[in-house]
Amino acid sequence: MTFIPQVFWEDFFKGGRLACARLITAVENEPEALPEILDRIIPGQKGGLRIGVTGPPGVGKSTVTAALARRAVRAGHSVGILAVDPTSPFSGGAFLGDRVRMQDLSDDHQVFIRSMASRDGHGGLSPATPYAADILDAFGLDRIFIETVGVGQAELDVLDCSDLVVLVLQPGTGDVIQALKAGIIEAADIFLVNKSDLQGTETLLDSLRFLMDISPVRKGRPFPPVVEASALLDKGMDAASAEVERLIQDCVGSGRYREKRRSRLEREIRSAIQRELWDGYSALAGAGESIRAVAEALIEKGGSPYPYIHEACSRIRIQLVDERDSRGK
Repeated sequence: MTFIPQVFWEDFFKGGRLACARLITAVENEPEALPEILDRIIPGQKGGLRIGVTGPPGVGKSTVTAALARRAVRAGHSVGILAVDPTSPFSGGAFLGDRVRMQDLSDDHQVFIRSMASRDGHGGLSPATPYAADILDAFGLDRIFIETVGVGQAELDVLDCSDLVVLVLQPGTGDVIQALKAGIIEAADIFLVNKSDLQGTETLLDSLRFLMDISPVRKGRPFPPVVEASALLDKGMDAASAEVERLIQDCVGSGRYREKRRSRLEREIRSAIQRELWDGYSALAGAGESIRAVAEALIEKGGSPYPYIHEACSRIRIQLVDERDSRGK
């Protein structure tokens, strides 16, 4: 089934910003259109680098993202920004707080900014964020910044979605302890100590040095560089941007970028097969109503769901055999 008219695709691949925005809206709101969209955009991807910007709430991620994006534009890059905001309890959309902090970039034709509501995402990102990044890549943007809604324990989706992760911390909040609990320390490629003009900066730096002393190497990789900055005052951001670009070149040159792209494609292939099989089974067996009825019976009478699960899987296997045999005739 075709959801997207051909003329729309022509507009997108010619650089139509409205077409790009509508595609992102489609992956957010029309999951049934996802296979068609990915089928068209994945072959058209240009290899844009994805930079995740994450950290606890209130550390200045949006200001840091905007400052890095400005410098990327000055260096001649085309830039995409996916800013994940908390979901409005009234509209279900994004609060657009990040858009307010990036007003000076919104009129730049080298920059495409999209605010996304976190919705059902529990890892600091919207479930549609990886697909939106795919769209921006196919749109021809070569630096794609992905800002999370705020990292907490287990909020690590940005790691799978990004080629490089900037962990933003600030003095006086115990951010290092929270980051350790979340596991993000293990995956961050650079620590950016923002608001370094505030009291407590040296204490935070001492904590990072202590971590560096006890764990100088992480899975064969050196401890991330630490950069001090104040994005609001635009101090130290030139050095931060230069370090990010150096890490990008290292990521590409070392082969990690290729590995990241392959891993993302592997995940998409697996999830697409799962969606396809589930949709087929659900249509065949009325699985939605059946599962709901089984769950209700288990709540009422107790017992294990696995007899039903095994029986359902047997039906899938029988159906697959029947279809294979019918094709062989």
